[in-house]
Amino acid sequence: MQILITSVFAAGTDEISVGVEIRERETVSREKFLISASLYTELGITKGECDEELYVNLSQEARIYAAFKRGMSILGFGGCSEKMLISKLISKGFDKESAQIAAARIRDKGFLCEQSNARREAERCAAKLWGPIRIRAHLASKGYGSDAVDDAVFSLEDNGVDFEDSCVRLVVSKCKANKLPRDREELQKLIASVMRCGYSSGQVKHALAAVANRKASIYD
Repeated sequence: MQILITSVFAAGTDEISVGVEIRERETVSREKFLISASLYTELGITKGECDEELYVNLSQEARIYAAFKRGMSILGFGGCSEKMLISKLISKGFDKESAQIAAARIRDKGFLCEQSNARREAERCAAKLWGPIRIRAHLASKGYGSDAVDDAVFSLEDNGVDFEDSCVRLVVSKCKANKLPRDREELQKLIASVMRCGYSSGQVKHALAAVANRKASIYD
């Protein structure tokens, strides 16, 4: 088998297209690989015959570069965790190894900061009046690690988010005419609904008492 690099030309901003021809007996196949200009220099690619190791590296790096570009495009629509980015790349057809390496390179270049992305996601959750339990679960489901989750929730509190007040506001928003329901069964449904939004039983009881005190009694 003979492997030849038949063409090398600029394909875009900081991108190089490399044409390869593989000859094996009477069979000839041709491929084109798109890689970054920096990698082109690093690999020392020149036209002419190349060994199989260079061909394998070129093929792998082209897959990683394609995943890198797709990952950058995904981040253009909103921040996410590195784990979630890898998952999205795999769902787009990239192999796991290429997706992982591409995501790591995106992170290393400073385009993916889990801490700041987690904070922004937590802020969006807090704006919906979600409690800390649901916010933590939501961030974890998005692939954020425990350190990023802790930092995001603590950041909310440091920036003035009062979950006790948020719980009260949520209770009021779920009450008709801003009044607690008179029916015990309806009251239990309200409590369950608020707890599903991420508040502890203690926080919900405190919120119910605060709303009840505004009205003197839950039976007013």
